[in-house]
Amino acid sequence: MRYETSIGGDDVEDYKIYRHVLCIDLKSFFASVECVLRGLDPFETPLIVADAERGGGSVVLAVTPFLKQQGFKSRGRLHEMPTVDHMIIATPRMREYLRFSKKIVEIYLDYVAPEDLHIYSIDEAFLDVTAYLNYYHMTTQQLAHTIKDAILSRTAIPATVGIGDNLLLSKLALDLYSKTAEDGIAEMRYGDVPGMLWPVRPLSAMWGIGPRMEKRLNQLNIFSVHDLAHSSRKTLKRLFGIMGEELYFHAHGIDMTIISDKSGTRMPMKSVGLGQTLYQDYDAHSIEQILLEMVDETAEKLRFVRKRAKTLHLGIGYSKSVGGGFSRQCSVDEPTDDVETLLEMTLTLFVKHYDGSPIRQVFLRATGLHEHIGMFQLSFFENVERKVRRANLWTAIDGVRQRFGKQSVVRLSSLLEEGTYLERTTLVGGHRG
Repeated sequence: MRYETSIGGDDVEDYKIYRHVLCIDLKSFFASVECVLRGLDPFETPLIVADAERGGGSVVLAVTPFLKQQGFKSRGRLHEMPTVDHMIIATPRMREYLRFSKKIVEIYLDYVAPEDLHIYSIDEAFLDVTAYLNYYHMTTQQLAHTIKDAILSRTAIPATVGIGDNLLLSKLALDLYSKTAEDGIAEMRYGDVPGMLWPVRPLSAMWGIGPRMEKRLNQLNIFSVHDLAHSSRKTLKRLFGIMGEELYFHAHGIDMTIISDKSGTRMPMKSVGLGQTLYQDYDAHSIEQILLEMVDETAEKLRFVRKRAKTLHLGIGYSKSVGGGFSRQCSVDEPTDDVETLLEMTLTLFVKHYDGSPIRQVFLRATGLHEHIGMFQLSFFENVERKVRRANLWTAIDGVRQRFGKQSVVRLSSLLEEGTYLERTTLVGGHRG
């Protein structure tokens, strides 16, 4: 897909595209699937999707529409959830969710061609139906109802739909209005922007604006989308770069993304890495095993995509009782995928910035990627033979793991209580299968 952000001129009318776009969300998807598999109605069943075996600190992935009506939040920790009679706590089954998602994608493809479909996430998709309305002899609303009803009849999964002149407006209609619409379908066109979008506040209620950006905008006395739409585009661009210009256009409901405008090549890979939320608090000693395992996995990913990295980002999130954390990066002169080098960079960042607080989240990401061309850039002081042997060893380990599974070769230290690698290799999408 294409997204143009740097555009001149001041007349927003010049940048409006007129399409008929549906944004479809599968309602409380994980929880709804669990209900369907049990023969239950998600609108009448108190069900939470969370891994109770991990204890009260387990992350809640979804709750049924029934519980949302009772005031339950769809995100949080298991121990934070109120209790109700006959509550069901369902262990996540990612393979089942993927199976249902695949079925629903097949339904979308019954109505539009692949080039007019954009899968946004496992439970959300955009469909550009502009070219299909005449073919089906339907209005946009009628086609939205038809697809929504097909999903329900063939999978028993309820859905909500946003309709708009572009992807942004369809998404905003979905997020802001469809969930309270009687039929689960809401529509927002350019003419609706002043009445439906501009009154929205806080700003973080609008798709694309997070708490940090909201705070920065508030400091400029911008508190609603109306304020944002009537701000100086030039000032926003000067302060926030291309993102500022994008915010200005979004506040006017403008988005020039065309789903079918896809290039034949994939976007270049910018980074590899991973993150995890830990099941208990870790200290400086116990976190070293986690860092070692995550460096191993990051290096393995680099080798798999035949890349080397110049920069390593480490993020540490502290326990909720403390709050905060840090995110820092460091770089090397020559790109690397060497485990020892990456581990040294990681530990250096950790020791330099860690303040002793209990740790609950760790994120590691390698950026500044360069093609692996099969040669080393060696310094005068490096042991060439040792580095070559190390690279050959990891290549051999990769081969064994690809053939016999990730648990076929592991570090002995991963058997320690602090390690999480063995359990994570059994997960699908970060959760039990």
